[in-house]
Amino acid sequence: MKNKILANIIALVIIISPMVSFSAGIIPDCNRGTSVNADQTGLGNACDFNYFMLLINNIITFLLFTIATPLVALIVCYVGFLFLTGGGNPENRSKAKRILQNVIFGYVIGLAAWLIVKTILNLVGFDSKEAYLEY
Repeated sequence: MKNKILANIIALVIIISPMVSFSAGIIPDCNRGTSVNADQTGLGNACDFNYFMLLINNIITFLLFTIATPLVALIVCYVGFLFLTGGGNPENRSKAKRILQNVIFGYVIGLAAWLIVKTILNLVGFDSKEAYLEY
């Protein structure tokens, strides 16, 4: 029974994730339109390193805030359910506490890594909204 539920959840994620990612604006808008100069590639905005870095930034932001935050909330609800239905069984309570500790610890590590990188980039004068697209 658990394997069927897990398989259905994985299938749902695989089916829905492309729709969510394309609607979130993750992929930068480059290589669209036609160029007026014949010596160029023939495309309006050529994809270069700036757009690649913008793509990486968009993916990290999407995964950390759009996917991980609701997932952490669902896991915390599941842990609360385990904790409440565990009754007097200390094994179920310790399982719920262990899951909660691991989820909170992992999420805090992810947020801390994102915050450290953003802080360092801001200290050196990096502006994520303008620096990627200026030449």
